[in-house]
Amino acid sequence: MRVWPRGLWALVAGLSGLYAWALVTPDGAAGEATKATPATPATAELSLRTAPEPLSVTFVAKSTGFSAPVVSYLWKFGDGTSTTTSKPEVVHAYPTTGRFAPEVTESTDAGEQASAPGVVELFDCAAGPTCVEELSQVDGVKTWQASGPTSPGAAATVDLFVGPYRISNCQTSVGTDGALTDSGFSGDLTVKVVYQVATSTSGSTTCFASVVPFRDAQGQTVTSGALPKCSVAVAVPPCVKSVSTTTTASGSEVTKVLVIPPGDPKVGAL
Repeated sequence: MRVWPRGLWALVAGLSGLYAWALVTPDGAAGEATKATPATPATAELSLRTAPEPLSVTFVAKSTGFSAPVVSYLWKFGDGTSTTTSKPEVVHAYPTTGRFAPEVTESTDAGEQASAPGVVELFDCAAGPTCVEELSQVDGVKTWQASGPTSPGAAATVDLFVGPYRISNCQTSVGTDGALTDSGFSGDLTVKVVYQVATSTSGSTTCFASVVPFRDAQGQTVTSGALPKCSVAVAVPPCVKSVSTTTTASGSEVTKVLVIPPGDPKVGAL
């Protein structure tokens, strides 16, 4: 039996309307600048990783389009506190559960600067056989929900996040990322996301990445790629259970349901 370590799920909503899922695992070059071109303005990225203590969050920054290396990261956590680091990662302990608006501002010695705002909500699961938590109405993401079984008497937590990020080897540009970290679940999680897209054809691809290798839609063992559909007989996570699209007055609305293992860092793309 494969054991999936405690970690992070994430969802990213790209401006192109492509919706996908993958693991937020910063590359070895996370935070490194890439060569700027006229079509690639300096852009900051923000997402989550797991942290060792309850109410703690590890924020991770990346950058795209800077002409020089990023040397400073100013973190504002949305609870009235802030700090500056030289590395693209920081651990922050929040005073309580609730909804906060973190932001990172990245700077280079050449004077370039870009900021990435996000929204994070921390939950302690109520006692019961199932935990269901939801973050809603953030940057085009109508519903960002995670649910799963918990063990009697065991504490379970969920942290949900939405912010700008680019999934390496999956997305070509920065989109709106939704991340999920979890602990204390006794079985697979069901993740539901409802979001708006410009066209009805958007949302057909579901990307995923993980520190634990998985089978992609082509049957290859990878750490980053397109997720397969869940088998009707037995759903082997991570997989896509269903995708549906409805027409609304403002465009199209996509609803995706995924089955994912508990724990392990993960991220995805709209």
